[in-house]
Amino acid sequence: MGSEQKEIMNEVYDAPVKEEKKKKKKFLIILLPFFIIFLVLVIGVAGFVGYKFSLIEFDDTEKTTIDINQEFFDDETIDFDEIDDATGRDFREILKNWATKEGEKMSEKDVINILLIGSDASSKDPNRANVTEKGNTDVMMLVSINPMKQTIKLVSFMRDSYTYMDQFDRYAKLNAACANGGPGYLVETIENDYKIKIDGYVMVDFDSFVKVIDVLGGVTVNVPAYVANHLGHGFPSGNNVLLDGQQALRFSRVRYSDKDGDISRVARQRQVINSLINRCKGATLSEINAVSDVILANIRTNISRRAILSYAAKAVADGWPNFTVTEMTMPTPETRMPYSSRATAWIWVVDYPLAAQQLQLELYGKTNIKLEENRKTAITVMGGR
Repeated sequence: MGSEQKEIMNEVYDAPVKEEKKKKKKFLIILLPFFIIFLVLVIGVAGFVGYKFSLIEFDDTEKTTIDINQEFFDDETIDFDEIDDATGRDFREILKNWATKEGEKMSEKDVINILLIGSDASSKDPNRANVTEKGNTDVMMLVSINPMKQTIKLVSFMRDSYTYMDQFDRYAKLNAACANGGPGYLVETIENDYKIKIDGYVMVDFDSFVKVIDVLGGVTVNVPAYVANHLGHGFPSGNNVLLDGQQALRFSRVRYSDKDGDISRVARQRQVINSLINRCKGATLSEINAVSDVILANIRTNISRRAILSYAAKAVADGWPNFTVTEMTMPTPETRMPYSSRATAWIWVVDYPLAAQQLQLELYGKTNIKLEENRKTAITVMGGR
């Protein structure tokens, strides 16, 4: 461990009595999986053992270098043949101008924003080994911690949101950003659309998601009968159903059991996350240690070692596990409209200026976005409300 890490570690574990040191150490161990991958636990650090950091894949830069000449990885090309050409151009122009020319990205020093990314890329799949960025990002969730207000907000971004990708100069669904440019480019795309600053990302594959749930003895969730019937093979249903790792993964990813598709899916994902948080609070030190090994060996992040340790110190000092947790989905119902053509799958048409204003207000309690009355939006151009 380097001198810089030792210095910060001393700050984290500095306590007047030995008993307090032991108490804080256990607290930190419990906290790490929560922060490093909120998909499964709570924010914190298990860096009390130096080798833990060696398990993590750290990205050196905040944004991924992109080969704009590569083949664009997108399995669904959106066809606007059913829209008048002029209207279609206006629609795309609105998206492009908002992403590249309009709006200032908001940030506050007391608000920490971390994007959590769940990828279906698997280290067990030889066709996807070491190419995590080519995985589908079924989970894109912002964890926003506000120590002053003692709140943690979970914001799920819908994968089918149609957006402009500036470095490729093309339009695609949001989940194509990571597939083509990596997690750093997904962060940049969300920042451009919602005009907020994101402090870092944590990316995990679904193999570790399954392992962590099994280590903790499963998760308890409510499974509607129609979802269980859709999953088949005797999938359990009812309230407070205990699911193992594979079952929880299927429950989190199923998309076509609901008429609203991704809306209900992201709600199920947050339900699993909340259950994992509760499981973690009652876990033993040995369980937490096993969980942290699974997580740390399967994550990719651009959050520095120093920042992780700093967040851990703040988590202990401010009592993050006791913060109020709230949830929301972006775009909201009033800022999205479904669209599909005869030949292609459907997308969400998004009124990004209004959605960005709403998200800024939710995270910061204020906004720098001023909207004109009777303005032309992407939704109105597409013939919606």
